[in-house]
Amino acid sequence: MACGGARVLTILVSACLLSALRADDRADAVNDLLGPLRLKDGPGCVVGVVQKGKLLYSAAFGLADVDARQPITLDTQFEVASMSKQFTAASLYFLVESGKVALEGPVRRYIPELPAYADAIAVSDLLHHTSGLRDLNPLLEVAGRLRESLDGAASLQLLRSQSGLNFPPGTDYEYTNTDYFLLALIVERTSGQSLPAFAEEHLFRPLAMTHTSFRGGAASAGVRAAGYRVQGEQFRKAGPPPLTNGDGGVRTTLEDLRLWDQNLYTGKVGGSRFIAFMETSGRLRSGEPVGYAAGLSVGRYRGARVVSHDGLLPGYRADFTQFPGFQLSSIFLCNRGDADAPGLNRRVAAIYLTGHLKPRRGAAGVDYPTTPFPELDGVWESRQGWILRAWSGIDGMTIDTADERYKLYPLNRRQLFTDDGGFRLTLTMLSTDRLSLQWDGALPVTYQRLEPVSMHAEQLAALAGEYRCPDAGALWTLVFRQGSLVITTTAGWKIPLDAIGSDRFVVGPWSLHFIRDSEGRPQGIQLHRARLWNLWFERVP
Repeated sequence: MACGGARVLTILVSACLLSALRADDRADAVNDLLGPLRLKDGPGCVVGVVQKGKLLYSAAFGLADVDARQPITLDTQFEVASMSKQFTAASLYFLVESGKVALEGPVRRYIPELPAYADAIAVSDLLHHTSGLRDLNPLLEVAGRLRESLDGAASLQLLRSQSGLNFPPGTDYEYTNTDYFLLALIVERTSGQSLPAFAEEHLFRPLAMTHTSFRGGAASAGVRAAGYRVQGEQFRKAGPPPLTNGDGGVRTTLEDLRLWDQNLYTGKVGGSRFIAFMETSGRLRSGEPVGYAAGLSVGRYRGARVVSHDGLLPGYRADFTQFPGFQLSSIFLCNRGDADAPGLNRRVAAIYLTGHLKPRRGAAGVDYPTTPFPELDGVWESRQGWILRAWSGIDGMTIDTADERYKLYPLNRRQLFTDDGGFRLTLTMLSTDRLSLQWDGALPVTYQRLEPVSMHAEQLAALAGEYRCPDAGALWTLVFRQGSLVITTTAGWKIPLDAIGSDRFVVGPWSLHFIRDSEGRPQGIQLHRARLWNLWFERVP
């Protein structure tokens, strides 16, 4: 309905005014939500809500460069980290359509340098994160090299040095940057162009995304936001982002993402087959969908279908979320590392979809101590080797995962939840010895109870020694000191391990399981963390 004009009836004028007031109310609600991110003289964000190509809401606040006092505007370019994966996948599409790349073809057809462990990996496994390949960053982390930035050649060499995978290809799902680094390499080798040049020719230029490029590409000059680490009102500039394109590497603006958003609805570039390629979930060999399409996650939020991806780098947070059923999308770009871009972005969209989304079920009115949930207190281990610790309070349960602590409340008599308004984490009691943990849109992770076993000082001391991991190029010396095992390295590490069961320990995001031979002598360590399963450290004789 168009508003205005001399012959518009009073009732239509009233309807237009009411609509405008509601729009103002929504904008006010979003502004209130974003209030805590508005630092005085600090970094900030650009936020936009788009429906059917029209920008319903936009905000730009903070400084793109604190030292230069350069303000953030709607035209500021941001690093979007893993949001870049959708542009890598989109580039691959044109090569699949032209017959230069076969999705079900073996990866080693295009990258023969990979070891034999990659024989069963198809190109589609890279696209949907079902390859089983290890992520390079955790490998650098365990070797104390996390501050290093690997170029393409060094990244490929590290992959060639691996002795195995996280899991057999196609049998499981695990998000890993390695997959999209390799997809970028396939694009370059089959097209004869660099990824920045190919994406410019097939995506950015046809869509008039003149301020978007992969690193090394030809984006128009503009203000680029520097990234900042933020603690309270203290902030410092982050180091340069990693060097490789494909898994990351794109910088862009709100306006260019508006144009990209429209193409995912209209298929102006690529047509309907392109849209289906981008938004169709991959599947395991068993046929089970994994919820990850082509650089985009697909799932549901409060009853509505959602297509999205976030991005995270030191000093940057970004998120792109579509609600296709309403042709409404929300975009969040920040140059401060503490912003919860994915969660806040969904909450922003929910404000503009008020009345159209299902309400979240809240805490059940049950007396927590009388439920079976306190029986779940203890230590749990997933088949991936991840450790979960749980303990009850008077009204709910607290859990420690590998990298975060959450307080959960009863959703019903079998489930507990926590909900920040953007994403929900649900714990389901399968039995007194089995439970599952699931984020919105992700596959559930099942845990088995670990029986509590205390390790005596002499048992801990027997685990001390040198442990070598050729895959990561790491050498650890474990020493028994003041009742604990401590990881030491030539780089100066002195990291105490927290014992949580028989031969099992945790430290930060890592869980470690000592493996013994038939006579009870330590043989080595299996290290587990997200994106890196069963990394083997052999004990040095």
